[in-house]
Amino acid sequence: MKLRYKEPEGETSRLLSAAVRDGEAPRPSESLRFAAAVAEFGLLLRDSEHRGEATWAQVRDLAEGARGRDAGGYRAAFLDLVRRAEALAAPRQAAIR
Repeated sequence: MKLRYKEPEGETSRLLSAAVRDGEAPRPSESLRFAAAVAEFGLLLRDSEHRGEATWAQVRDLAEGARGRDAGGYRAAFLDLVRRAEALAAPRQAAIR
């Protein structure tokens, strides 16, 4: 696997590479899975052309599964936002059908 990235203020990219054998992919961390749910939520809110097959239920399930320790309650607050956005979007999606 090869990954290129650039620091926010950087000028040149860096390459990271690692060998991954078939069937050995590690499970992403809770933080990465939660961040993916937040990113997907943003795509749905913006009705982005890049949202693919994303759904509100998928965002909710991914975030709930990656909730982990939530000492500040921020992840719970995010899940509340997801549920509210999903409820607001439901009448709009029904009207489109």
